[in-house]
Amino acid sequence: MLNPEGFAGAPVFDPGLASYEVFDLDPDTNQYFSYGTMILPSNDAFIANGNPTAHQLFDDAGEFVGPISFVVYGSEVLDAGTEANTESDAPFLNQSAPNTGETTTDVITLHPGFNGSVNNPAATPVNILGGSLLPPGTTIDPVLGDFSQGIFPIMRVTISANSSPVRLSIKNTAAAGGTFLTPVWVGFHDGSFDTYDRDTPASVAIERIAEDGTTSFLVSDFATEATTGQDAVVLNPEGFPGAPVYEPGSVSTEVFNLDSSTQNYFSYASMIIPSNDAFISNGSPTAHRLFDDNGTFIGPISFSVYGSAVLDAGTEDNTEVDAAFLNQTGPDTGVTSGDVITIHPGFNGSESNPNATPVNILGGTGASGDVIDATAGDFSRAGAKIAEFRISNVVDGGHSGSWYNPARSGHGLVLEITDSAVGQRAVVSWYHYAADGSGEQIWLTGVGPVVDDTAIVEMIITEGAVFGDAFNADDVTRINWGQLRIKFDSCTTATLEYNSLVEGFGSGSEPLTRLTSGPAAFNGACQL
Repeated sequence: MLNPEGFAGAPVFDPGLASYEVFDLDPDTNQYFSYGTMILPSNDAFIANGNPTAHQLFDDAGEFVGPISFVVYGSEVLDAGTEANTESDAPFLNQSAPNTGETTTDVITLHPGFNGSVNNPAATPVNILGGSLLPPGTTIDPVLGDFSQGIFPIMRVTISANSSPVRLSIKNTAAAGGTFLTPVWVGFHDGSFDTYDRDTPASVAIERIAEDGTTSFLVSDFATEATTGQDAVVLNPEGFPGAPVYEPGSVSTEVFNLDSSTQNYFSYASMIIPSNDAFISNGSPTAHRLFDDNGTFIGPISFSVYGSAVLDAGTEDNTEVDAAFLNQTGPDTGVTSGDVITIHPGFNGSESNPNATPVNILGGTGASGDVIDATAGDFSRAGAKIAEFRISNVVDGGHSGSWYNPARSGHGLVLEITDSAVGQRAVVSWYHYAADGSGEQIWLTGVGPVVDDTAIVEMIITEGAVFGDAFNADDVTRINWGQLRIKFDSCTTATLEYNSLVEGFGSGSEPLTRLTSGPAAFNGACQL
């Protein structure tokens, strides 16, 4: 992999730079991952994984086991043993031509550190630390360039599925006693799939969803017209028995793994029940964009659908007889009309349609046995809200807060999910106890990337300093403790996995439950 942002003629990785590539892998023959690269400048310093099975990508069933993310530290830098560490004729420093250093026939070992480094202070000449790269003339800082000191990250490797997971939440925002929503059809597409056009006759797909809540025709149209898209019907399992509809106040949440280049717009459709043929949907296929031209998610996205946007499919007279979920004797049994799609006039007897009769819906009893309140059920009222949609990263700032395992109360984690120039980051503090049985309390802390639905954090543990006025930062010793993975299974549950490098702690996993909510002002999908 090259880094095209490296200096002219040499696509190397400057500090802080990253490159991304997509690979089409065969799970049977590309089951493991390996890497290798040279540390510049140096005589023969490099990093690579010596164990070919250290980084497994697919299990024996061919399933991707990621996301995977790991850090290579300075303590893992290797000396090839093929060239003396004279720091003369070193590539990108003072090399006159390739392979011109002093040849040696030693074995591969851990690198002792550059001459003059913390680990190799007496070695000379000191040409690298404090020296200048040729090109581009960049000085190697004596401290920042010394990979032998402390916990020194050299490189992070992250491998994830080539998709962009988002969390979608849908809420029926009608007041108690208001209207219901049928299971909501949702589609992710390239901006070309149009569900309907105002002032034109409804398609069969819109007729069926508007009269009976049937989504199969829309699903079929989408499969034919949006060949690179993805759609689904989002149910509300808490709806009344046999009908997973959205009662007033109910919410459903689902996660979708999207292709940001071909599934970058969002559409929806649902029937208002009870009614003859009232529905909601976005008429513009590009109304709700999810990703920019670079494939970056532009959310969180939140929008409400108001009663003033409720549509009349024009396929069935608003007699409020044979109306779905009210007094319908069978599907498609209302009085057929051949009108065009328009804004709905409102139920008979409503504020916007007070003289229409018969008044069967407002004040009537729906199929669930619930009475449709004459006021709450009138979506034509000013400001009446029908539904709200939120689309956000599958893990976002709303997951910040305290988490713990209720079965093991007494230890837990404080998480903060933040945005940064290189993507989402997780700041983790895990309060626990020493592994030696002493009962001594410890804090493990770390910062790492959020990859898809998982925070992957390299944790450190500190020791050596004292409390209060006698505290001295120079006394703090930081120890690389190991890796922590937190997979967020939902808005309120997660699975913690850990693998420690420190003797006694070992590895393991346990379930987590949210203890405190996230930031009060955050409006992600989990907050709907």
